[in-house]
Amino acid sequence: MPKTFYRFRTINNLIGEYNELDNQSIYFAHPEQLNDPMEGFRDVYWSGDLIIWKNLFKHYLLCLERLSRLFIIASEELPISKDDIPIFSGIDDFPTPQYKELFIKISESFFSHENIINFINKISFRSTPIRRDELFFYLNTIHPIALETIFNVYEESSLIPPNRTKNTNAYKILDDLLKADFIGGLEKLLNEQNREEKIVNTLFSVQKNIHHQMDIIRLYNGLINSSTKNKNLLLVDFSNVYIKQLEKLIYPNWYTACFMSDCSNSSVWGHYGDNHSGVCLMFKSEAEGEGEDLFLNLEGINGWGNEGAIYGFRKRKFYPIDYIKGYGSIDFFRSLGTLPIPKLNSTWYFHEGQMSNCAENMLHSEQEWRDNYWNNFYRDITVKSKDWEYEKEYRLILNNMGGSFSEKENRVLKYNFESLEGLIFGINTRSEDKANIIKIIEKKCKEHDRKDFKFFQAYYSSEKKCIDFTEMSLLKF
Repeated sequence: MPKTFYRFRTINNLIGEYNELDNQSIYFAHPEQLNDPMEGFRDVYWSGDLIIWKNLFKHYLLCLERLSRLFIIASEELPISKDDIPIFSGIDDFPTPQYKELFIKISESFFSHENIINFINKISFRSTPIRRDELFFYLNTIHPIALETIFNVYEESSLIPPNRTKNTNAYKILDDLLKADFIGGLEKLLNEQNREEKIVNTLFSVQKNIHHQMDIIRLYNGLINSSTKNKNLLLVDFSNVYIKQLEKLIYPNWYTACFMSDCSNSSVWGHYGDNHSGVCLMFKSEAEGEGEDLFLNLEGINGWGNEGAIYGFRKRKFYPIDYIKGYGSIDFFRSLGTLPIPKLNSTWYFHEGQMSNCAENMLHSEQEWRDNYWNNFYRDITVKSKDWEYEKEYRLILNNMGGSFSEKENRVLKYNFESLEGLIFGINTRSEDKANIIKIIEKKCKEHDRKDFKFFQAYYSSEKKCIDFTEMSLLKF
């Protein structure tokens, strides 16, 4: 059954800079623009065989090489950022055959070291999933080796001067870990604790925290120069940034427009309604068939043709937010949904003609894999912690799998004026703003031959002990 959804807007959004009311527009925001830093968080883990782990380390090496080359070219003159990490690239994406041959030489040199292969082999036999902090530990361990290998090959290829200061301790941490059988010790600890994963997760969380504190100390003492941002990204921050960028391989970017099923909370009015000086729009949803799903019809890009974008109306589903404790898990190696099959196979699922068992789900039951993939996608972007439960939020969602919504202007969708039932003025909304809003609505009601639009005034109800609203019945067109 159709119901009303509420969307809070500031005066600036509604009739000021963005003119949303006159344009009948709804902006879909990037998660980074939302107020919860945990938006879209996914509990990603890595669990796979030797084939795919070798490919992960090779991909790490490829991305690190690209930033190393950029650093040689740009130094600190031009900015290098996380977006320059070629996370979607593989061995077949080098711009010239010579560049590809150079990387093959780097890769062969890196994997020629017996301890590197032993290290990756031991990681591949970990019996419990590897999460972010543990993966950071492993990548950070091989990072100086990878850098040293890259710059050695650069030197041999006359890309840099031959008098470079070499890192003679690059292998020390790795050699010490293997000598102490560190990963074997983890497995022993897990067996003693009845496979209690949180023991290992806590261990690596503490290690990551110590590493972060040491970086702050080095920065404070001037051992890390805050002005050499490119150098710091390459030498200090790369492992951590790479892991964050890796998650782009799982799901496409997404954008959302937020609504609520209730507008009686004073905190909501205070935050989203600009300290009660804004306006709450009332949208009438549509039902489809006999299901419980509700929709709002919006006009935006629905596809692409020979002449560019194709625009049209499409029903967008309202997703209720689930307020829970914790987040769902995502198996990284089995969820690489943003890559085309050829790239997936060449970069991740095959090595020297052998296929990783991580490819089995996708190849043997593609439809089941696809259904599970999208179920997890929407599951993880429609959950928030119970701290936000007072909002009673619903959201419309755009997924950017086809790339249609990358540009901000393409994420401004238009609604039918008939979908806007009415609006509620906040307790502190200025009279001048109300009058300007009423003029816009009057014009639209004449254009659409409407006489049923309603205005309401919010107030504090001492009886209900919350924000309530009453109809402004004299405002008729």
